[in-house]
Amino acid sequence: MAACDLAFPNGTVLTPDRRTLIIAETMANRLTAFTVSNGALSERRTWAAFGDPPATTDVGKILEEAAVVPDGICLDAEGAVWVADVLNRRVIRVTEDGAIVQEFETGGLCAFACMLGGDDGRTLFACVAPTFDETEAAAHHRSSILMTRVEVPHAGLP
Repeated sequence: MAACDLAFPNGTVLTPDRRTLIIAETMANRLTAFTVSNGALSERRTWAAFGDPPATTDVGKILEEAAVVPDGICLDAEGAVWVADVLNRRVIRVTEDGAIVQEFETGGLCAFACMLGGDDGRTLFACVAPTFDETEAAAHHRSSILMTRVEVPHAGLP
């Protein structure tokens, strides 16, 4: 096993040099990084923390207390990570120290995934929906993709 004890891992990015893997830990209020070497992961570290890790495993309490609930992520050419913050209904641009340097509000919709793309890599796409409740989402089919332009283009994989 390459990594264990991750708190609901979601989005992942690999830096352009393919030496760092960054994981969004949805239930841990953080992004976690690993060094990639010879096909193995090592040197686990917090890449960005948005507050203290939860002191409980109760999902309801975690969601109530979390400053950021990271879901999908993507990397830009300055090394910042765009984070779909599902509960706070936004997409944020975060630096390695955890500073939120840019924010794109999603009009009251939950943001589940984000990606930089388009011809020049400067279009930020966000997959959004009114809820993360599976039953309600399946009944209403009101999800969409939002787009906005940003200054710094895409980097890394995907």
